[in-house]
Amino acid sequence: MREITKNQFNAYCYARQPLVITISNEIKWYEAGDRKVLATLLLDNTDKDYNFVILVRDARKLFRAWDISWSHPTIEDAEEKLVQKMNSLVNDGNDYYEQGDETSPPHDILAPKVDEDKQHEYFRVLVTEKRMEAARNLIVEAVYSYVDVDGNYIKEFQTHGFDARLWELFLYIFLYDSGFEFNQDYNAPDYLVSFFGKQFCIEAVTVNPSQNSERPDPPSPQNDVDMQKLCDDYMPIKFGSSLFTKLQKKYWEKPHVQGKPLIIAIHDYHMPGSMTWSRNALVEYLYGKRAIVVEIDGKRSIYEETIETHSWQGKTIPSNFFNSENAENISAVLFTNTATITKFNRMGKLAGLGGENIKMQRVGVKLHSDPKSLGPVPFAIDVDDPSYEESWSESVVMYHNPNALHPVDINCFSTINHLWLDKESGELVGIQREGDIINSITNVFEFET
Repeated sequence: MREITKNQFNAYCYARQPLVITISNEIKWYEAGDRKVLATLLLDNTDKDYNFVILVRDARKLFRAWDISWSHPTIEDAEEKLVQKMNSLVNDGNDYYEQGDETSPPHDILAPKVDEDKQHEYFRVLVTEKRMEAARNLIVEAVYSYVDVDGNYIKEFQTHGFDARLWELFLYIFLYDSGFEFNQDYNAPDYLVSFFGKQFCIEAVTVNPSQNSERPDPPSPQNDVDMQKLCDDYMPIKFGSSLFTKLQKKYWEKPHVQGKPLIIAIHDYHMPGSMTWSRNALVEYLYGKRAIVVEIDGKRSIYEETIETHSWQGKTIPSNFFNSENAENISAVLFTNTATITKFNRMGKLAGLGGENIKMQRVGVKLHSDPKSLGPVPFAIDVDDPSYEESWSESVVMYHNPNALHPVDINCFSTINHLWLDKESGELVGIQREGDIINSITNVFEFET
């Protein structure tokens, strides 16, 4: 038995119940038998004694609780008993431990469902590229616990739906990691979750490459001027198209959605790297407001400009999505620009799922630690640096609808950024994680051992 980090434990464990975090604190994590057996040591918040939970793989290869022990007066006593039980499991000759409720075989997301020439290019990279080992291992583990309500998740992940399914998997891990419980009785919207009794419906949508030959996507911007032009009008139309499509679904009319906050979660995949620069366009489109930085006599200040429309290549749409017809049924829009293979690769590396000969350097800009500062701060850091930390909540922001019929309780999403419209001042205000990443790229290197 050896002690491991919480990140390493979390990469394999998707079986926690949120109640656990209210009645006890996990203080140590362990593995034995080359991760055949996992365990966590907990301090009971009421009795102040020590408990432990041992996890093994069930018939679906999902790590689940197998043995629970409680009322140990000291850490040493708990660890002594834990060593005995974990060693017994390591040497019992079993690989899996059926729990009687497994109704389907393990999800093997990497086993080809279609011929190679029909596979998505990013899926082939995930499967074959040595530098993606950490992402590959992490995704394999997460999908063991994923409930495929429609029955086509893996095939679409390998083909035309790679981006959309990766986004759904990111949301699944983010919600699980944030302490939500899942109700998996319905296939639409994508997620019906609850946080200590408060329910939320979440529908995922992606911004995709244009399929219209008469109005193709423009080339990637080559400089800041080109980028700003695309953010002013082109990207609002791209975001608007995806959001408007979901608005027409009228999920709020479904009986299991009625009366609950409905959140649309959106991610931009429409061109390589676009997620690193398109986020401001979403804010402007949602609220119909644009932040303008003005410098007078050496002093910089910000004021908000109202936007009426967005026009690009003969197409014009109204701004201010939250003021659209029926948009009051959308409680908020959830966004991040990090649901990429690279994110999974970094998180897998932090969990020890990548080879030591793979090195990652993350470069980008982050929020200034001083909330009054107007400018972001550049950074560059080695992912293997002991000081490096990253979570699934990083760079996730929720934009709240000022007209929502069923507003979202911010306290249920306490680990992310929030933005809303102050009804008295009419200005955009929010809560930001200190030093949160605005955008980044990750350089991955393979060294000979």
